[in-house]
Amino acid sequence: MNTQISTFNFKSHQVRIQSFNNEPYFCLSDVCDVLGLNRRSAETFNLNEKGCNNIATLTKGGEQIITFINEPNLYRIIFKSRKAEAVEFQNWVFEEVLPQIRKTGKYQLKPKQFALPEPEPTVTFTFTESELRNFINTWMQFTRFQESVYFLLRAFGFDLDRFEERSAQFNYNLCKQNIKETNPIIKRMLASLKQENRLPLKTR
Repeated sequence: MNTQISTFNFKSHQVRIQSFNNEPYFCLSDVCDVLGLNRRSAETFNLNEKGCNNIATLTKGGEQIITFINEPNLYRIIFKSRKAEAVEFQNWVFEEVLPQIRKTGKYQLKPKQFALPEPEPTVTFTFTESELRNFINTWMQFTRFQESVYFLLRAFGFDLDRFEERSAQFNYNLCKQNIKETNPIIKRMLASLKQENRLPLKTR
């Protein structure tokens, strides 16, 4: 079991991340400091105990038990904050920190590459032509739905300081990021079908 701890900074705040079973866990007290929340009122966060990990850590005051929380618990706490930086912190964690941790195992402000990276593992999976078409068409419909949510959020003028509405905004951002990351895969699939002179799909 890997319990490596790394530290990074969000603006002027230090946040420690623990690698637990190859998943990032965030220091609860650090997150509360970033979001302006009282650590003593943690019971109001409705945290899932299965997503909490307590470890003994050496600090300036000696050995202390520090609580680290997984991603779902992190988002529960983010939604409790009313600081203007809450959404900015949420997007930064999701779009910048987590992808780099999962790719390199740690977070670096400006990663330097001194050697050619090892190729990512590949997986071979056989699709029938109809399965491939259904998959791509489902992805296309998903992008249309994501756009519809965007226009609805704008039309109703959501107040993102409210918990429910910041939750909707977060889900929208999550969909947007997933579309961005999977778009190159869909393009490769479409290119493969075109090269084989397949019938056109229901593209946008």
